[in-house]
Amino acid sequence: MWRLSYAVGVLLAGLGLFLAAGSVYGYTQLADRLPRAEQRLAEASGEQELRWRQVDVADIEDDMSTNIVTALAGTALAAGGAGLIVTTRRRRRAR
Repeated sequence: MWRLSYAVGVLLAGLGLFLAAGSVYGYTQLADRLPRAEQRLAEASGEQELRWRQVDVADIEDDMSTNIVTALAGTALAAGGAGLIVTTRRRRRAR
């Protein structure tokens, strides 16, 4: 039974680290796109183009906040997996 618990802990930790790393990478990509989008917003001429550029900037900022939340959730998963591994090892050694 301890093997199953250990395997689930490793799986959770791996999944959490994968999610967190992917979210951080996505955040950095969006952070690179944001200044260009803001520059295009400043250069927009006409009401329709201005609105499209505002939507573009808002989408980038929204995606950045989503990546932050996903990175935090991934970190929590990784911590839960690590905690399960530690608990399993302690229980196994106590026997």
